Amino acid sequence: MVDVFISYSRDNKARVADIAAAVAAAGYDVWWDAELPPHRSYGDVITEKIGGAKAAIVVWSQASAQSEWVRAEADVARNQKKLVQTAIDDVMPPLPFNQIQFADLRDWHGEPDHPAWRKVLMSLEDLCGREAVTAPAPVPPSSMSSPQLDRQEPPAAQKSSFLPWALLGLAVIAVGLLAWKLMQPGSAGPVAGQVGRAESVEATKAETPSGDTPAASANDSPREAFTLAAVIDDPDGFTNIRSGQSTQSAIVGKVLDGEKFLTYKQPGQWWRVRKADGTAGFMFRKYIRLVDGGAATGAASLPAGPMPTGVGGSGVVIPDSSERLLSSADIANFGLLELRIARNEIFARHGFRFNDARLRDHFSQFGWYRPTTDTVQLSATEKANVALLKSAEAAAQ
Repeated sequence: MVDVFISYSRDNKARVADIAAAVAAAGYDVWWDAELPPHRSYGDVITEKIGGAKAAIVVWSQASAQSEWVRAEADVARNQKKLVQTAIDDVMPPLPFNQIQFADLRDWHGEPDHPAWRKVLMSLEDLCGREAVTAPAPVPPSSMSSPQLDRQEPPAAQKSSFLPWALLGLAVIAVGLLAWKLMQPGSAGPVAGQVGRAESVEATKAETPSGDTPAASANDSPREAFTLAAVIDDPDGFTNIRSGQSTQSAIVGKVLDGEKFLTYKQPGQWWRVRKADGTAGFMFRKYIRLVDGGAATGAASLPAGPMPTGVGGSGVVIPDSSERLLSSADIANFGLLELRIARNEIFARHGFRFNDARLRDHFSQFGWYRPTTDTVQLSATEKANVALLKSAEAAAQ
């Protein structure tokens, strides 16, 4: 099964190669008929691939709008509720597809922040059930790139079939040594509760902190091990919490930019974390930033300078950033402080309670800000704008 099927006219093959490369660079498995096996029937393969894909991108052009094959593929995708329409020519999709929104890619040349392309990625996120990788640079023209892994975590290590047998052998040896010791003269025998305690150590071992933080004892509960407050440092504005230490593990929750959670110092690239609502799991260490004394340290602190008054003195830098997708041109003349305020005002609209005193004092001046919550749920548009603003902040620093 692939993530994305692409339907197009062969007259546009070079242009579609750019689209396929960009979709693959965003972390999705792509199929288009440039990969058609020579021994298979065209119709059979197409029907199979559309049915197995999670999303189907139809690339409309002057040529594809006249193609019966493209229309048929678009109709199958529409009936299966997986249709994502794009246009690369000055053309409207033919009936009945002109009743459905489409992304105009006529002036798109691989830019990851192009508004129409970001609409495509948001549709793919909804249909494929996972976020797109943030592309670091424009896609090279007419070139296919292989799919990348999830943006925020390294690939999972391969499992060895030898490991379970090795562990079993060690366990047998340990049991044998324990039995031999108990049979030696002078042995007082097992103390009541000793076996239960050993099991407790094994069960909590994975959650025990290391380094300069005192290790939790065997009687510590998992909740007691979480002693350090943290926030995320992620240009996308959110980071996934996974059920295990792998990109293949299920996503059990998300942490938004500015949202506090608990963790502890641990070895390796994955740390266990716990949210205020009790959601617990693993997060890639790179995106965890510890909090010092209740205020985020490092890049989260506001730069020096007078706070922007916003449009009409409202304190709002971009009034409609929760309703429309922003472009690089919209924020091209913003300084670092304006970018930071513009990003955080998206959270402020939802009543987010800020830990940063300057942010809290700034937004509290305005009647529209009512701090009521420590967690907020952003829309797809807001998430995309937060990611764009944070990328611009990183570039401005």
